[in-house]
Amino acid sequence: MLPRVRFERFVDSHTEGEPTRVLLSSSGGPFAQTLDEVLARWTIDGVLTIPPEVLALAAHPRAADATVCALLCAPSKATAHCGVLFWNASAVLGMCGHATIGLARTLASMDPKFPSHALFETRVGDVTIERRADGRIAFANIESRLHARDVELALETGGIARGDVAWGGNWFFIMRLERPMRSLHEESVFASAIARAIEREHLRAGPENNGLIDHVALIFPPSRHDADARNFVLCPNGTFDRSPCGTGTSALLASVAARGQLAPMQLWRQESAIGSLFEAQYTLTSRGVIATICGRAFIIGHGTLVDSVSDPARTGCWEEPV
Repeated sequence: MLPRVRFERFVDSHTEGEPTRVLLSSSGGPFAQTLDEVLARWTIDGVLTIPPEVLALAAHPRAADATVCALLCAPSKATAHCGVLFWNASAVLGMCGHATIGLARTLASMDPKFPSHALFETRVGDVTIERRADGRIAFANIESRLHARDVELALETGGIARGDVAWGGNWFFIMRLERPMRSLHEESVFASAIARAIEREHLRAGPENNGLIDHVALIFPPSRHDADARNFVLCPNGTFDRSPCGTGTSALLASVAARGQLAPMQLWRQESAIGSLFEAQYTLTSRGVIATICGRAFIIGHGTLVDSVSDPARTGCWEEPV
């Protein structure tokens, strides 16, 4: 039996608006366990189940509702710098692009010898990061691919949502719209209706993450002159992504590449719901693409976690009151 994972120290950052909390050991470095060992501890009867008090580290009142936690693990092989497990307030994630950039910025701030190129082990595969001379951080994601195109869903409010299902480290339902993005509330209501339709119709994708399509990406014309598209991404815990979403942009690139709408290594500029920007390119693979996503991250705080068994919010209270 592995020793209990004890959470004490953390570093908070944001990547183009979206928060990341990197969880560190009491020494300020990675935990002694590898990613595989942590996953084995939290897997019961073949199902990965993150303890509620662990999910709560990304939830109110401990964190903003959009926070993603990144657990820094020991590497399992000599070529890797570290392992990392991502989750938000409701569930474990496969990959998280903005949090990968945030983790790289955090590690660079902690260690002046942190390399300009490094490999991170994630639950869905290895990703490589590059710290660029202009201060931005890029990562080459796991292989992304289009699973199905022009899938139709009947919405409970009436009408049809038509979109592509694509993998970018998480599964996305990607719907393109010709209109500009409306208010954050309106798009959240619309994307939530699509998410409910996915569940109601039991729509599933490929074998990765058990085929669970738990992200909805609405794609709009950009509001910035230097962007190719704007997105509103609904995450599994009901919040929206403040960044342009690294895994969502990867999934979108797999879709536009399969449709012949973007050439390999052609620059794609993805605008977020709040107006921030990622730059992206891809190379072709036998089944899909390898997307490289580039953005900025900023350290916003260092802290120590306090775990009180008498705290009534120890397991989180991230749902808004009815």
